[in-house]
Amino acid sequence: RPTVRAVKKVRRNSVDSTATARLQSMRRAAASPTGTATRMFAALSMPATIDDNSRVDTAHSFTGRMCAASRWIEGQRKDALFADPLGYKLAGAEGRASPMGDWIMTPRTRFADDLVKEHYEGPAAARQLVLLGAGMDSRAFRMTGVDELAVYEVDQPTTFEIKESLVADEKLGVASRTTVATDFTDRGAWAQQLAATSFDAAVPTVWILEGLLMYLSLRDTEDLMRQIGELSAPGSVVFHDAVSANYVAGGRGPVVGGAPFIGGSDDYKGLWREHAGFGKGYARDFSSIKVDRAQRKLRFDDGVAEATPARCRGNSVVLFVVAQK
Repeated sequence: RPTVRAVKKVRRNSVDSTATARLQSMRRAAASPTGTATRMFAALSMPATIDDNSRVDTAHSFTGRMCAASRWIEGQRKDALFADPLGYKLAGAEGRASPMGDWIMTPRTRFADDLVKEHYEGPAAARQLVLLGAGMDSRAFRMTGVDELAVYEVDQPTTFEIKESLVADEKLGVASRTTVATDFTDRGAWAQQLAATSFDAAVPTVWILEGLLMYLSLRDTEDLMRQIGELSAPGSVVFHDAVSANYVAGGRGPVVGGAPFIGGSDDYKGLWREHAGFGKGYARDFSSIKVDRAQRKLRFDDGVAEATPARCRGNSVVLFVVAQK
C-alpha cells in the first residue's frame, strides 16, 4: 500500500475525473458576491519581483497552494469568516488555477484559528504553535491577539523554497516564526530538527495538522503521534481533520492535486491516547459543523453525536479531531 513516500512529483493530471469535476464545482462555488474567482484574482496586480509562475515539486506541497487560494477567496467575501491577504501570492498561479473546496477550507481554517486563540488565552496559556505540514499557511502573519506566540512551520523543502521569498518583507503578527524544512521520508527527522530549534518541549503547544493525516499510512500516523507526544508538555492540544477507515478502504480514497488519500481510522481519539498520551479528546462528525455567514462564525449541531468508532465503522465520515494532554 502506498505511503507519503510514494507520491513525490506526481503528475497533476493524475487527478481522476471525479476529483476534477469536484474541483470545477468548487471553483464555481467559490465566486464572491462581487464577481467570479477569476475576476478577483485578475483584479489584484502582483509585484514585478514575484515569480507568480513558480511551481513546487511535490503533489503534497501543491495542495498547500490550493489551500492558500481558497483562503484568499474566502477573505474577499463581505461575510468572510477570516481574511488571508497573503493567500493570493502564496497560492501562485498554479494554486489559483485549482483552489481547494471552500466546503472544507472555510470551516477547517476558522476552527483551527479559534482553537489557537482559545488555548492561548486559556489556563494552559499555550505560547507555541506548530504547523505540521504547514504548506502555505500564513497564521504567523495574519492572526491578531497572539503577540507572544512562537510559530513553527514544518514541511518539505520545496514548500519553503517558494514560500520564503514571498513572505520575506511581510510583518509578523506573532513573537517569532521558525521554519523547519524536512524530508518526511526520513522517519523521525522532523521531530529532531524541530527540537534543535528554539522550540521548548516544556511549554504547552498547539499542534495543527490540517490536511495531513489522510495522506499518511496508519503506521506513519502512529509514529507521528508518538513523536508529538514526546514533544508535548501537559496542556498541549492537537487538532486535525481526517477521514474514517471506510472512506479510503480498498484504495477508493480521493486524489487531490495528485496526492491520494491513503489513511483513515475510526478511532483517532483512541490512537492519540495510546500513542501520544493525549487523554482527553473529541472526534467531531463534520456534518455537525455549520458556517453561519450572518454571524460570521461556526455553529455546532449538538444533535449530531460524537463520531465514535461504532458510528464510524463501515461509514465514510469526515472528522475534526481535537485531543489534549
